[in-house]
Amino acid sequence: MNFWMSSEQHALVGDAEFIARNKIEPVIERLLEQVNLDCEVDRWSFISILMPDDRVGDYPEVRRYHKSKKVIEVRVQLPLNDFNEADVPGQVSMMLDALSRSVDMMEGLKSLKITHGDTCVLKEAVEKARAELLS
Repeated sequence: MNFWMSSEQHALVGDAEFIARNKIEPVIERLLEQVNLDCEVDRWSFISILMPDDRVGDYPEVRRYHKSKKVIEVRVQLPLNDFNEADVPGQVSMMLDALSRSVDMMEGLKSLKITHGDTCVLKEAVEKARAELLS
């Protein structure tokens, strides 16, 4: 399984999201590279949303399954002020929390036949990444 990260962010975030993402993405990629889910998804696309309160409504959380491409796309909001006030380990932790929440969001996709085992595998990868990055 492939993993990909990106963001929709306000200029106030600066490089902080990029720094946290560059720590997380290669670790999750490595942890998932040999994984084959029962639901036969080929890629998990995660997009963090970091916008001020007055703009967050313009960037709703999204969960989609692109069946023809076998791609799960999940866009998750993170609180901008909390993210900006955190240090790098705190920002990494917040993004890992959002990744874990994105797995929960996948369960509600009607066109995706994700199993409990699949969600456990994905959450386990997130927690292994957390142990590796924050220990």
